Parts: sequence; structure tokens; C-alpha cells
Amino acid sequence: MKFKTLTGVLPAVILSAGMVASPAQAKVSAEEAAQLGLTGTPLTPVGAVRGANAEGTIPEWTGGITTYPEGYVPGGWYVDPFASDEILFTITGENYQQYADKLTPGTKALFERYADYKMNIYPTRRSGSYPDWYYENSIWNATHTEFKPNDDPTLAERSIQKETFRPGVWFPIPQTGGQAMWNHTYFYWGKSFNATAYGMNVFADGTYADHLKKDRWILPWAVPEDELPDSDYFRKKGGGALWCGSQEDVYPPRTAGQMFGGCNSWAENDFDAYLYIPGQRRVRKAPEIGFYDSPGSGSDGLRTADQRFLWAITGGEEWYEYGELKKAEFYVPSNAYKLAQPGVTFDDLARPGHLNPEYLRYELHRSWVIEGRTRPQFRHLSPHRLVYVDEDTWAATNADMYDSQDKMWRVSESYNINFYDHKLTYFWGDAHMDVINGRYACVNSFYNIGVKDGNGPPVFNGPPAWTHQTPSGLRKHGVR
Repeated sequence: MKFKTLTGVLPAVILSAGMVASPAQAKVSAEEAAQLGLTGTPLTPVGAVRGANAEGTIPEWTGGITTYPEGYVPGGWYVDPFASDEILFTITGENYQQYADKLTPGTKALFERYADYKMNIYPTRRSGSYPDWYYENSIWNATHTEFKPNDDPTLAERSIQKETFRPGVWFPIPQTGGQAMWNHTYFYWGKSFNATAYGMNVFADGTYADHLKKDRWILPWAVPEDELPDSDYFRKKGGGALWCGSQEDVYPPRTAGQMFGGCNSWAENDFDAYLYIPGQRRVRKAPEIGFYDSPGSGSDGLRTADQRFLWAITGGEEWYEYGELKKAEFYVPSNAYKLAQPGVTFDDLARPGHLNPEYLRYELHRSWVIEGRTRPQFRHLSPHRLVYVDEDTWAATNADMYDSQDKMWRVSESYNINFYDHKLTYFWGDAHMDVINGRYACVNSFYNIGVKDGNGPPVFNGPPAWTHQTPSGLRKHGVR
């Protein structure tokens, strides 16, 4: 079933060349896939429109960032490659209606809620870039990757036939919201990720409570077979591990030492999670972690588990029914290198209702628009929601969540950068803003907050801490 977008909410749709409406199909024909290529084709290898828009305000994609900016030292803090860019114009509460056709509903809600909210608009830099093998595999996937057949609509796009996929974009020419959600949920951010990550929950008056976690994430779908541990948990359970994550609390003191770990599998997206409780020296199964609208870790109830990456597939069934997949132009956060400079503090960033706009950069981008409403048999805190996914990276930039009365409730932004030493895009920070109560949560990231503690940027593709993802490993690594 398809449903209409709220009247007047979204601008005219721009569909990628070759897109067809065929919900039952996943892979596309060789003729359609021929539109993908590194150079000289209508679409880039990841399925973005290569060309500029008609006005020239979105330039042609020419490969993204492929060389280090001057002054960057691998392993050090990320130099802003666009530091000399000047602000083109600023959108404020007084003039935002002039740009309404290129603002998400959530962004408009922020202008209407906060008098001091603004967006500094910079030149559009299509900075997304990936390794050559990732491009090659993405093009191959277009004519091969398929879901496992299932007549149950809640499971029809829930499991990939493993042999039809190579590490890359799953469906570079997506035809359904479910395919686009796979591309987004499982976008590439390296084979593994280790970081000391800082987060905060901000009260309506702009004061905040901060927290610190150790992040250890792994993408087994991107790891070559010979690099996987010799363990049935990672190789066989549920068809093998697809996505694994572990997080350890450092502070506040009341949760210090608490640690969870677990994996999604190829057979299903339900997070098989386990929790180590230091006061008990005990590991228990924790089905609530990563489960749909259960509270996100460390969020004080201001973020649901499936708001990671702004909206990600979770659980064993698809609770949402997706509308027609669309693409449109929006002013979105991008290239947040100013936010990522050493010396930035939460005191600099925390403001009532939203982050300090002076540290944020917005550009005009084409975005995939994925809209979902809950199926009649399920209940979720947000029965209606949208996510806006950058066409060059499949990383989300914005998301809107409506409450049970279909009123705007939570507005999310993700502040992404190209980690150009690895050719991948990931978020440096985010904000999940409740426009009703004025509070917001920032998930643990903001790695530069730890400069005073001697911490550095996240480490990608380092030796994976596989043992943190298993019950026995959590027990081994846990401390009182």
C-alpha cells in the first residue's frame, strides 16, 4: 500500500534515472545497471545523480575528496578542507519561508519553535568518496543482490541472500523504501570502529549532563571471510554476523563499568544483545537493547534505539510500511569539520533547544526521502516518520518523527564528515531535538571533546575487539 506525503510538506520529486516502481524486485537489469559508473555515466557507482542540478547550485560529482588537505597528518585531527568557504546566506526565522520548498518539515518546525535558530548556508561540496573496491562491488550488486523470498510482508525485505552480495552499496538503484533503508542502515564506515565517545543530554534551559562511553563497532559484512574469527557465533549463528556493536560506560559514576555487546545476523536484524552489570559481575541477555522504540543507550529517554543513524532497521520484523521512494533537494548539515576541530567543548555547543548554529555548516543536497507509517498490528512511539539520506554517501542528514497525533515531535540532524584518510563518511555528532519539551540528546560521538583527556579521533579498520561482542567476552572484560 502506498500513502501520500502530507500536503505541501515535500517539494517536487526528483527520481534517479532508471528508477522503476517494482516492489517485488531487488536486482535490476544489466541495461539499468549500465547507468552506474565511476566516470561518464548518469549515475555514480553508489547510485547518486552525477550531474549538477539545473540551477548549478548542486555541482557535478567529480569523485569527492581523494587527497588529504594541506596540513593533515594521518591519525591526527581532521583538517577542514573547506575552511576558506564563505557563507552564501543565512536562513533565519524571519526569512525561512523564502526557502520553504528546500527545508524539511522538521527544519521548519525548528524555525517556528526557536527564535534564535538559524542555518548558515555554504557552497555545496559533494565530498563523499569511497575505495575503488567499494565502487566496483556496488555496481556488481545492482544486478545480483536479492532478498530471501518471503510471503510475509513484514519479512519480505528483512534478509539478504548472502551469496548475492559483495561489500558495497546493497541496492545502488533502489526501487523501494525497504531497499533504501538497507542501503542507509548498513552504509559503509569501515570494517571496524573504536573510539572514546562523548555525548550529552541537554535540558530546555541549555544546561546539560554529559556522558562518556567506549565504542567498539564491527561490520562483519565488510570483513573478508578469512578475517572473521573462528567462532560459530560470528560465522554460523543466524547465518553469520552482519553488524556487531559494543559500548562500555565510563561516566557518569552510576553506570560506570556497564557494558553491552551483540550482533545482528544475516538471517534477521534483531540485535542479539547481552549486558554486563558490574555490581553483580553478571552477564544477562538484554533484548531491550536495540529494540525498536526502547530508549537509546545514555539518552535519558530522548532517543529511541532505532534512531541510531537517525533511523535504522531494527528488530526481527518490519513494523513500518514505506511510502513511495522519493528524491528531492534540501538544505542539510554537511561537511561538519568546524564541529570536529580540537578545542571545541560542550559549553561551546549546548544551547536551549538546539546546538550552537555557529559551529554547523549547511549545504544544498539531493536526498533520498524514506517515509514510513506503522503497520496496523504494531505500535511505536512514532507511528509516522521520515529520514533524509544523502545521495552520495547513503548516510542520513535529517529525520522527522511524528507523535501519535501526527504532530511533529522529534527532529534529528547528523553532522557528517568524510574521514578522508579512509575514504568513508560517518557522523562526528548528532542532535535529536524534542520540539515539544525543548530537550535534546546527542549520541556519544564528539570525539574532540576528549582532547583534554589525551583522546584522539576514532580509529577505523583497527584490530576488531571481537570478544566484546559475546557473552563470555563481556564477562572476561568486565570490571567491578
